[in-house]
Amino acid sequence: MVYRALLTDIKEGRYEAHSRLPTENELAETFAVSRPVIRNALALLKQQGLVRSVQGSGTVVIFGSEQTAPEQGSGSLLSGSVRDLQRCFEFRILIEGEAAYAAALRHNPRTLERMADCVYTTRGPALPALAEQAHQTFDFHRAVVDAADNLFLQQSLDLIVGSAGFRAYLSRRRGRDGIIHDHGQVNSEHIEIFHLIERRQAAEAREAMRGHIQRAHDSFMGRIPLTNGE
Repeated sequence: MVYRALLTDIKEGRYEAHSRLPTENELAETFAVSRPVIRNALALLKQQGLVRSVQGSGTVVIFGSEQTAPEQGSGSLLSGSVRDLQRCFEFRILIEGEAAYAAALRHNPRTLERMADCVYTTRGPALPALAEQAHQTFDFHRAVVDAADNLFLQQSLDLIVGSAGFRAYLSRRRGRDGIIHDHGQVNSEHIEIFHLIERRQAAEAREAMRGHIQRAHDSFMGRIPLTNGE
C-alpha cells in the first residue's frame, strides 16, 4: 500500500524530481504504519532508481513525472538489452573510476565515515535479503561518488541507477533461489577500494574501481545466454 501510494505520487508529479520525501516518521504517521514498513517501501523505490538517500537531506526523488526513467526496450542508451547493458558497464567503468580517483583526493571525515559504514555494515554471518543486498552493494558506489564532490559525477550516477538497464542488471544477478551469491566477494573488493581511497592513493583507487566493475561485467555477462536482437 505505502509503496504503491508513493510510486503514484512520484509518477503523478506530487513529488517532483530533486524534491525531498517526508521523513520516515512523517510517512509512518501519514499511512498509520510502522517505520519498518516505510523503510521497505523506500527500499523498493530506491531499487527502481526512483529515489535515493542523501546525507543530511533524507530521501530525494531522482525521476519525477516529466523525467521518467527509461523503460526496458525503449531503445535508449541504457535500455535492457545485453548490448546496452554492456554500454552501461562501459560508462560505469569510466565514470566510477574517475569518481574513486577524485574521492581519494577530496574525501573528508564525513564522507569517509559514510563509505566505511557501507562496507562494514554489510559484513556478517548471514546474507541480508535480496533487496537489501542490492541496495547495500550500490550504497558504497553512491558514497564514493558523493565523496568525489562533483555534481556532474553524481548526476551521471543518477542516470545509471534510473535506467532500465541497471534494473535488469540487478534482477539478473539473482540466483534461482533469489540470492546474490557474489555478495561477499563484492564487499571484499569494496573494502579494498575504500582503504585505497582512505590512504589517498588516487591512481590505485581508480584502477581498483575499474577492475571491480570490469570483473562484475565479465561475471555477469558470462551468465547471460545471448539471443538474436540482443
